[in-house]
Amino acid sequence: MQSADIVEEAPRSEWREGWPLVLTAALGCAFAASHAVTMGAFVGPLTGEFGWSRGEVTAGISFGALGSIFLVPALGPIVDKIGARKIGLLGPPAYAAGLLLISLSGPSIYGWYAAWIAMAVLSLFISPLVWTMAVASRFERSRGLALAFVLAGMSVGAAIFPFAAATLIENFGWRVAYRVNALAALVVVLPLALAFLRDARDLRAAQTDQPLEPAAVVPGLSLREAFRTRTFWQILAMLALVAGVYNAIYQHFQPMMTDAGMTAIEAAAIAGIIGPVSFAARLLTGHLLDRFSPPLVAASAFAIPILSCLLLIGFDGDPVIAGIAIACCALASGAEIDMIAYLGARYFGMRNYGAIYGFIFAGHTLGWALFPPLVGVAFDRSGSYDAALMIMAVLLVVAVALAASIRKPPMRDADP
Repeated sequence: MQSADIVEEAPRSEWREGWPLVLTAALGCAFAASHAVTMGAFVGPLTGEFGWSRGEVTAGISFGALGSIFLVPALGPIVDKIGARKIGLLGPPAYAAGLLLISLSGPSIYGWYAAWIAMAVLSLFISPLVWTMAVASRFERSRGLALAFVLAGMSVGAAIFPFAAATLIENFGWRVAYRVNALAALVVVLPLALAFLRDARDLRAAQTDQPLEPAAVVPGLSLREAFRTRTFWQILAMLALVAGVYNAIYQHFQPMMTDAGMTAIEAAAIAGIIGPVSFAARLLTGHLLDRFSPPLVAASAFAIPILSCLLLIGFDGDPVIAGIAIACCALASGAEIDMIAYLGARYFGMRNYGAIYGFIFAGHTLGWALFPPLVGVAFDRSGSYDAALMIMAVLLVVAVALAASIRKPPMRDADP
C-alpha cells in the first residue's frame, strides 16, 4: 500500500471503529446540558407556584456555572488516572439523581438552591470532559471532526429539550418534566455508555488482558509543564475572551432588539438563528481543524464576531442587520467549546488531558459568567450598549492576535 493510501485509510479506520463512541458521546453531551437549556421553561411555573422572583429561580443555574469553575479542574486528574469509562458510567445515574432532587424542590427557595448545588457536583460525571477525553484518545487524524460531532450534540439538545420540557410542563407539571428528563438520561445514555464508552487505554487493556497503563507512558505534558508554556495561557486567555463576548451578546441580544422597537417574539425569532448556525459552525470548524493550521482556524473563527459588535453599535432595529450580527456571533460559539478539547489534546497530548482541559474550561467559564453582568452594568450607567460593544470588539481583536500568535502545533503521533 502506498503511503498516501495509508494516510487516507487512517481516518476511515478511526470512524469505522469509533463511530458508536462518537454517537454515545454526542448524546451524553446533549443530556449534560439539558438542565441548563430548559431553565426558561420552568421559570413561569415556579414563580407562579411558589412566588419566587425570576432572579431567584434563575440564580439556581449560577451554582452550576460556579461549580464548573472549581470542580471541573478537580475532576480532570481523576479522569486521567482511572479513565473516562469509570467516570462516565456513573454519569447518567448521578445526573438523574440531580434532576430528581430538583424536582422535589419547594416551597422554600433554599431547597431549590440546595438541589442546584447538588446538581453542580452530580452533573460533573456526565460533563463534556468525560466524553471528549474518550473520543480524543481514539481519534488522531479526524480528531477535530469527531469532537465537533460530539459537541454538536449540545446544539441538538438545545433545540429539542426546551420544547420537550415545555410540552411536559403544560400537560403534566414541572416536577414530572424533570423526572422524565432523569428517566430519559438513564434509558438513552446509560446502555450506550455500557456498550461503547471505552477510551484508547481501555481498548489496549482489553487487547492485552493487562491493567490500564500508567499515565506516564501516554504521550503528553504534565499539568505543571503545560503551565510553563506560553501556549497554554494564550489558549486560556483567548477562549475566556471569546466566551465572555459571545455570552454577553447572547444574553443582551433580545433586550437590544426590543430597545430598538422590535416585539419580544420578533427578537426571539431572530435569536433562534444561533442554534442551527452554531451546529453547522461546529462541524465546519472540526473539518477545518483536521486540515489546516489550528491557529489560523481559531483566528479566522474568532475574527467574525467583531462584525457582530460593530453592526450592533447604534442599532436601529433593522432585522437583516440583527440576523447577520447574531449569525456571526453564533459562528464563534460553534467553535469556542470545540477548541478547548481539540487544542488541549493537540498541543499538550493525552497524558493529562483531563487536568489541562479542566483548567482551560474553568477560564472559559469565568469569562462566560463575568461578561454579561459587566455589560449590564455598563448599560445601566450609560443607557446604551454602544460603549460596551466597542470594548468587546477590541477584546476580540486581542483574542484574534492571541490565536494567530500561537506556535505551530507538534507533529501528530508525537509527544509534544
